[in-house]
Parts: sequence; C-alpha cells; structure tokens
Amino acid sequence: MKINYESDSSRNMYQVGDVIRNSYKDLFLIAGNPEGEFFVVNLRTNLAYGSYKTMDDLFNDLGDEDYILVHAEINVL
Repeated sequence: MKINYESDSSRNMYQVGDVIRNSYKDLFLIAGNPEGEFFVVNLRTNLAYGSYKTMDDLFNDLGDEDYILVHAEINVL
C-alpha cells in the first residue's frame, strides 16, 4: 500500500490509511473497522488507540500541530 497525500491543514490530514509521524519519530496508522469506528495504531509498539466514533473525535483527542503526514509504503513479507 502506498500513501501519497499532501495537505496544508492537519485537520484534513486524518483519513483512514494515512500514516502520521510525531516529534518522537513514532509512526501512526489511521485505521477503521466495519462498524465505522476509527483507531490509531502505533507502528513501533503495535498498540492501538481508540475507538473513536468520528474522525473529529480522533483529531480532538490525538491531533497535534507537530504531527506531520508522511509518505509511507507498507510491504508485507
């Protein structure tokens, strides 16, 4: 999976499939489930945070202006 998305607003950044990097260089994957809930998965620790009913709830709880969207490629071996 390749993620190529650019945004000038962190509020528009949060979409399922996006990968976000924080100031500690941790990577987080925005994920969803069939019930319409949203989660954040820390790709370093494999811990999931959530569930959030809306993307706005996720942003309000976890959003930070230091977070940046990264271009990521996930390879399954």
